[in-house]
Order: sequence, then C-alpha cells, then structure tokens
Amino acid sequence: MSRGAATLRLFYALVPPPALAIALGDLARDIARRAHGRPVPADNIHLTLAFIGAWPTARLGSLTAAGATIECEAMRITLDTQGGFRRAGIAWIGASSPPPALDALAKSFAVALAANGISFDDQRFHPHVTLARRCRGPYPHEAAGPFLWDIDSIALMRSETGADGARYTQLASWALRDKA
Repeated sequence: MSRGAATLRLFYALVPPPALAIALGDLARDIARRAHGRPVPADNIHLTLAFIGAWPTARLGSLTAAGATIECEAMRITLDTQGGFRRAGIAWIGASSPPPALDALAKSFAVALAANGISFDDQRFHPHVTLARRCRGPYPHEAAGPFLWDIDSIALMRSETGADGARYTQLASWALRDKA
C-alpha cells in the first residue's frame, strides 16, 4: 500500500435481520451492565467471517469480486450460549452447535481471499456475535435465548471509528443459495 493512499477498514460479515439485531441489542445492554463493559449498539451487531483491516479504496473492487465468488447455502443458526474473551475484554453470544455450513462458509472466504492475494486475519474461526467490549468481568458463561437466525446473505462491511465508538456500514451484499 502506498503511503498516503486512501484506505477503508473492512470486513466480511453476517448481519442479522432488524428484529434479531434489536433483541441482541437488548441482551448486549444487559451483558454490558453485568460484565462492566460497553454494549455493542443493535445496528452494529454482526458475526465476522473474515477481517480485512485497512484496504486501499482504489482496490475495493477486488473485495467485491471475491465476495461474489462465495458459494454457500442459506442456513439457520441458534445463538444459545454466552461467553467471553477475557484478554480482549469481550462478552459474546454464540451457538453451542454451529451448523457445518457456517464453518464451510468461513473456509470458503479464506480460500477465495487467498486465491485473490487478499491479506486477512486468518485466526481460527470462532463464530460469535460480540455483545459488549471493554468488559472488566465477570464474564457470562451461561445459556441464553435461544435466538434463531436464518442466514441468507453475506456482506462486505466498512468500520469507521469516531469519538462515540465504531459505526459499521454495509458496502455490498450477496445472497446465499436456497437449501436444496
């Protein structure tokens, strides 16, 4: 990346429908209060598939092209367990039994991005929805919901950080194919 080139902070994610985002936003406020953290606003709730980070604005087309190549079927996930990443100060909700299609989707992204020479954070995929940040504990480790989420699309998201925290904007999305 050349010095001074305009960049965007980007990631691929699953974005819940509005009603689910609101319900998870309510849970986020409760978890943040109990874990002494900062809740994630309902309109920022998502599940990250691949984090890209700073990316040249002029090369945004390569990310949309890579996203368009992903083939995966729609799926249902049941968010039913809460936990935390102590080192990162994060409280989250996840699935006690994630559908195999979710892991396959994350692997598809890793393959598509690598094939297109796109660098990304390739940590082991641990599907979760962050509910609170800057938590000091205690962290929740308990059943939750369940919250049913019918996943039918993926999105390329932009992250902008301001004085009041991060704001996410959807730049592109692609439908997942219907189950056979």
